[in-house]
Amino acid sequence: MKAFLTLVVLTMLSSGTSFANTNCPVSGKPVNKAITSQYSKTAALCCNRCKAQFDANPKAWLNAILTANPNQCPMSKKSLTTKVNVTYKREVYFCSGDCKAKFDAAPDKMIKDVR
Repeated sequence: MKAFLTLVVLTMLSSGTSFANTNCPVSGKPVNKAITSQYSKTAALCCNRCKAQFDANPKAWLNAILTANPNQCPMSKKSLTTKVNVTYKREVYFCSGDCKAKFDAAPDKMIKDVR
């Protein structure tokens, strides 16, 4: 049973499914689930081994992807001679339309505050 649950969680993470944030990343107030934004960031990795590490825990690698050198794998720091793309996806909830607009103006800067 434990192995099955682990497989379900890993499948959800690798498919881009994520858990919802309960506080607005801009104001810190409780969210209104009717006000959402879709965050997506694609990065090139050097190999399938790095992709497997990313797929196992995408949130752990978000900062590396956001600050990556475009000619270097954000995980192994190796040169990108071959490219394997990964995408970090997250549905983000907000308390108001104003907070959503602030997030949408600079999502890469604010996505780290989504919990």
